[in-house]
Amino acid sequence: MAKIIKFPEQKRIDTEAERLLQVADEIDAVIVNHLRDGQIDPRELAGVLAHRLGTLMRHIDQKSVLWDFCEKVLKSQAAID
Repeated sequence: MAKIIKFPEQKRIDTEAERLLQVADEIDAVIVNHLRDGQIDPRELAGVLAHRLGTLMRHIDQKSVLWDFCEKVLKSQAAID
């Protein structure tokens, strides 16, 4: 299965990192599954993900700090700038 986000491999990672990697793998599986059949435009799927992230961030304190981080990660992953 293709990976959308590549995490550096480490010999030992903590429990929280393991959980986050599992969540990332599950999200990747859903994305790849829906892109594979060609029924969903990647731009539409990106819009859905942005909507869900915005809804999640609504429940988080210090949104501006998290937003700056998310913006940097998104730009890096999308090769923007």
